[in-house]
Amino acid sequence: MARDFNVLAATLEASRDARARWVSDTAHELRTPLAVLRGEIEAMQDGIRALNQENLHSLAQEVEQLERLVADLRLLSQSDAGALDIHLAPLKLSEHLQTRLANAEPWLNDKGLGLTTELESGVMIQGDAQRLRQLWSNLLDNSCAYTEAPGALRITLKQCGQQAVLTWEDSAPGVPERELSRLTERLYRVEGSRNRASGGSGLGLSIASALVHAHGGTLEASASTLGGLRWTLRFPLLSP
Repeated sequence: MARDFNVLAATLEASRDARARWVSDTAHELRTPLAVLRGEIEAMQDGIRALNQENLHSLAQEVEQLERLVADLRLLSQSDAGALDIHLAPLKLSEHLQTRLANAEPWLNDKGLGLTTELESGVMIQGDAQRLRQLWSNLLDNSCAYTEAPGALRITLKQCGQQAVLTWEDSAPGVPERELSRLTERLYRVEGSRNRASGGSGLGLSIASALVHAHGGTLEASASTLGGLRWTLRFPLLSP
């Protein structure tokens, strides 16, 4: 009993520390765009910067970044509370994914990424089409933000037993093995080539993980044979 009590106390302490770090990191993320906004507005008030369309557009971009961050935080908060708005229905996963990738291919080409796919047809799951589209977009954003051009993105989907198994892998740079298990932690930064450099909220992969779990699935990171990062997503197949 004493051992169990000590384990419980340690678990509660770790949870409290994690919550404190989460609040601190969130405050830091909000502080940055707010500081930029304040600096630009004060510069306009002092006459250092002109009040013109170009500078107003810069302010609008900072506001948009704040809105995205708040929306991301709200989604994660709903996920934590088990209150994420999700509507599961029979869905053809292969066709849904293929449609999103076809729409994204011109954008990927502009980013210097070649796309190859191998999607088994007729893969059915219980899914929310809107939330899955959000999942695909987050994974696409991550690959585009951190894969060096010219690069490659390879996506496969197949049925294995009672699961739909999706692999999503890109080319270099990769992620050190010790960092892989932490990639979906909120606001976690990878040191080196795949750290945040794109101005995103830093929550995209945390949201991807939440969306996968909301579908009863799992998300696992590993090294890609292409030299970058591989995500393996597993969803339960729709029961006949």
